[in-house]
Amino acid sequence: MTAQNSPDSTRPDVTDMLTEAAAAMVSSTYPAPQAEAVLRDLAEAYDADAEIVLLPTLVLTETKRHGVPQMHVVKTSYRFDQMTQVQSVLAQARHNKDDAHDVAESLRAIATKKPLYPAWLRILGYALSSLGFGAAFRLDLPALGAVAVMGAVIGTLVLFLSSSTRFAALLPLMATFLAGIMVAGLSIFLDKPDPIRMVAMLVVVLLPGAALTSAIIELVSGYMVSGASRLIYAVMILGSMAFGGALAIAASGLPASRLEDVTATMTPAWVAWAGAAIYGIGTFLYFCTPVRLWLPSLFVMMLSFAISVLTLPSLGVPLSAGIATAVGLITSWAINARLGGGPGDLAIFLPTFWLIVPGSTGFVAITGELESAQDLSNVAGTAGLTFFAMAIGMMLATAVYPLLSKITPDAKLIMRNGAGLILKSVTIKPGK
Repeated sequence: MTAQNSPDSTRPDVTDMLTEAAAAMVSSTYPAPQAEAVLRDLAEAYDADAEIVLLPTLVLTETKRHGVPQMHVVKTSYRFDQMTQVQSVLAQARHNKDDAHDVAESLRAIATKKPLYPAWLRILGYALSSLGFGAAFRLDLPALGAVAVMGAVIGTLVLFLSSSTRFAALLPLMATFLAGIMVAGLSIFLDKPDPIRMVAMLVVVLLPGAALTSAIIELVSGYMVSGASRLIYAVMILGSMAFGGALAIAASGLPASRLEDVTATMTPAWVAWAGAAIYGIGTFLYFCTPVRLWLPSLFVMMLSFAISVLTLPSLGVPLSAGIATAVGLITSWAINARLGGGPGDLAIFLPTFWLIVPGSTGFVAITGELESAQDLSNVAGTAGLTFFAMAIGMMLATAVYPLLSKITPDAKLIMRNGAGLILKSVTIKPGK
């Protein structure tokens, strides 16, 4: 019996499922090489000879034996609860070979899923992330209180304007300008130096560090169009934030001499460790991380934070950040492997990534290097090298992790059991 090519069969369920899966992976901010690997496994599970093109705002899908090409425009960026559900749905589909139509419908429903936590709790999370980041800088208690209050104000602005297509493009500039105005006013009123760092604490979740690093990975991997697009986007966001901060400083009349890091009093060193944990909890709330992932995410964050702090004196900021990134990513993958590919390694790892990217300049201040240099250009140069070091760390993790699971038959089991000590869950098993 031969297959019937009726008009109704030109848009098959398998092609539709792969298109929705590709769009969900892009919305989940996966770099193209990693996303293609997941989609390739999914296509093989359904015996589909598929060609998939991934761009930051567009996906193209064609299954040669099942139907006509499809195109899907991507304009959304997923929260952690959505990212987690995407990977769970894809893992279930890959192992159990669920009905393709049902899988596609499940992926579509994720795009309109309501946030896991209410708005007031997410705003509280934003304030906690600002407070924790300030504690990582070891600011004094009055400054930490001010950062928490201003963080709640900026968090409210970001949360309610991010869903508006009219203001979404201007949000980084608007948020940084408002943060700069508030911090500059506080700096003048309370005679507090170093307002630039406090501005960064209030807009840390808007920094495009993930987009910039993904762009570097894609460019190095040969994905020129996708990588260049992400790079331009990241540079534009950074430029708009820099302009917003500079505009706020100019409008406030703050003298340039007050922009240098001349912090005279700092809290004890243990406050930085507590701040990293508070920052993590804040990001979990704001980005709606499922509760079952809090413990492994916090473990990965504190492990990477410890590595970056302990290796800083001997290796410097860029290398310490790169090593911390590689270790954090490998640990996230190990946890993900223990859970059968279900929880979402990016949801586990991204809070760590955001802490290390902006936090690396904070470690400079902690060690006193910036105070002796009195030159903000050093911070910019260090930040640039840090981004590249972290990108290399991610690529190193990508190359090393498969080797670790193949060195001996027990290596993968050991990694999975180690992750199981952090979080015990039921592994997704293939259906019969």
